[in-house]
Amino acid sequence: MSQRTLITNANLLTLAEPAPPGVGQLLIEGGRIAAIGRDLGVTDAEIVDAGGGIVMPGMVDTHRHTWQSLLRARLADGTLYDYMALARYGYAPHFTASDAELGNYAGALDALNAGVTTVVDHSHLVATPDHADALLTGLEKTGIRAVYCYGLADVPDPGAPIDTERAYTSRWRHQDAERFRTERLPADDGLIRFGISGSEFLFAPLHYTVPEVELARRLDAHRFTVHVANGPFTRGTRYVTRLLAKGLVDDRTLFVHGNTLTSDDLARIASVGASISVAPESEMQMGMGTSIWPSARHAGVAGGLGIDIVSGGSGDLFTQMRLALAAGRMAANDKLGKRGIMPEKLHLTADDAVRAVTIDGARAAGLDREVGTLEVGKCADLILVRAAATHLSPVLDPVKTVALQAGAGDVELVMVNGRIVKRDGQLVVAGSKELGTRLQVAAERILTAATDQSLDEAYSYVRAAFPLDRASAVGARVVGKALQIRGLDDKVFRMMLAQSAKAQRPAGVR
Repeated sequence: MSQRTLITNANLLTLAEPAPPGVGQLLIEGGRIAAIGRDLGVTDAEIVDAGGGIVMPGMVDTHRHTWQSLLRARLADGTLYDYMALARYGYAPHFTASDAELGNYAGALDALNAGVTTVVDHSHLVATPDHADALLTGLEKTGIRAVYCYGLADVPDPGAPIDTERAYTSRWRHQDAERFRTERLPADDGLIRFGISGSEFLFAPLHYTVPEVELARRLDAHRFTVHVANGPFTRGTRYVTRLLAKGLVDDRTLFVHGNTLTSDDLARIASVGASISVAPESEMQMGMGTSIWPSARHAGVAGGLGIDIVSGGSGDLFTQMRLALAAGRMAANDKLGKRGIMPEKLHLTADDAVRAVTIDGARAAGLDREVGTLEVGKCADLILVRAAATHLSPVLDPVKTVALQAGAGDVELVMVNGRIVKRDGQLVVAGSKELGTRLQVAAERILTAATDQSLDEAYSYVRAAFPLDRASAVGARVVGKALQIRGLDDKVFRMMLAQSAKAQRPAGVR
């Protein structure tokens, strides 16, 4: 007989319609929710007494670069300019395949510890086929549910100048993705699904993106995820508008950030069933602009929240919920304030935020038939938030308590697919207690390997692509317009590549 677990004395926050009221019980059997009710009369099961705590769906993180757990808080004061220079071009080349596995393992444990049971892993550290395999292995060892999005973006070679041309012409990852799909993630119903994460080709002619979308479709990727419209400097490229016009967006497309998307873009994204993930903390810190989440919701776009990078900010979705709510409410209130009007009511609610990290996030990840709510027949991915602590009592409204009062430290129990991975506030995954020293040693080696000269060169390379003053901002707008004109787009793009290659010289001052 399959393992049966009965959760009792639970304040059930199912996020389902209709929701069973009050304190009740939930029976898990064979990795799925078998029954929900006040008194199920079950006697032959392991009992988990929730003690009146809030039992809710496990959270869904729709965008995380999981490998960056080895760079924790390194970019806490960094802009997007710093991030690209340091994390992507400075430190990433020095990650070995073993580092990649360790980073993803630790990152997934960090997620589980904070009540995140599903993560869309935008895994753009595929320096070699071994890295691709190691990144997946790191996730597998934790038991987390995931969409592993094989990264097509180029990773520079350690100790060598950045090859500008290679980022746009190399195709070995396309071939390896086919191998990976066949050998590592052939199933479409496993705990981890196969996806593709695209390159950042916002400032390139569209024909560079076409092969990536075609690859994702040919391999039947669960999700094709790509960074878009992530700052005012990208507005002129109309990258998403061009993708939509060419039929390169469908219901498996997961856009990330999208801060400068237009209302027409959002309407068309909704019409084709594509989704979006926003990362409030990194977007506000790095200069990407106001979160598109409220506008996307209004347009009917399936949207979730993502951590993005723990190299910059926090690793829990409680924080992202609060930031998304606060930023969205402030933006709406400021519009009224400019007219001398005080808000009569708030249009973004705590319920909206909780749904963004549960059922709406599951929809964005394409997993809403399996997770995101507590319903009979769905996978038993759930968490227990303790409610006895002073800062959570009394629980007058579990939705508002979760959205605005609880934190990662309040997550008492985490279950994925019926398997308990955190109990009594402690992870029970093998090897999780011995991680600290390994992470410290690996991180210090990576940071040491990135020499001052290599970081200066990375900054010089990125500076050529970023509008950091008024003149370069005007230039970015001109380039954006040129990219919308066939024929001119390639000419301007070639000029940009030449400029980036020329810029690679020690800068002296970062």
